[in-house]
Amino acid sequence: MLAYTWLEAKRQFRNREALVWRLALPAGVYLLLMLARGGPQPEQDGFMGGDGAMVAMAAFGAVAAGLFSTGPALAQERAGGWLRQLRTTPMPPVAAVVAKIVVAMAYALPSIALVAATGRAVDAVDLSAAQWVELVGLMWIGSAPFAALGVLIGLAIKNVDAAYTATNLAFVVLWLLGGIFTRPDSMPDALAAFSRALPSNGLIEVGWSVAGDGGFPASDALLLTGWTVAAGGLAALAWRRLGRVH
Repeated sequence: MLAYTWLEAKRQFRNREALVWRLALPAGVYLLLMLARGGPQPEQDGFMGGDGAMVAMAAFGAVAAGLFSTGPALAQERAGGWLRQLRTTPMPPVAAVVAKIVVAMAYALPSIALVAATGRAVDAVDLSAAQWVELVGLMWIGSAPFAALGVLIGLAIKNVDAAYTATNLAFVVLWLLGGIFTRPDSMPDALAAFSRALPSNGLIEVGWSVAGDGGFPASDALLLTGWTVAAGGLAALAWRRLGRVH
């Protein structure tokens, strides 16, 4: 599995155009938000304020990196026959899925770190050294469910255009309804309950707990773990199904 993970990482990171786009977009949007609000502002409820804006954009980067480095790429590999060749190797389905998730998380880490660096240098976010490490580390670990969901989309949907559409739809739902753009407390009750069940809201809550020096939200950690296990398990089943389909 390690050899396959290394191969996949090299293949992904050779795509410099996609690499720059995925890494720079969250930090770029963060800078635009600061310009729109006229520079650093005290923390507010929701997307636009202080530490909250930085955490929201770090989550934005984690979701984007996890989904877009797996879903469409896997659909292309499936359509091109690469996954069919991998199926002939003795590599277990779980190992293949884990490798894809790890590579996607490798994309998420620098994206999250770049947003954090922007928050410190430009938005005057003031955290201790331990908080910075904890924030980047926990949000990076929390990117796993989005990578797993992207793998599931890429393995379950054969048509490349349909996989792009499904990935974009998942991104929009996780971004707009998952607590990144608007806190669940600001939503109607039914929509708020749906928002709190999404992994993006769990990731936001973990990030805000670190930035706000609050207690670690164990329920949100369980939510992220549950999504990762569920999406990863379904992706492994989809990998097994490839042998029967082809």
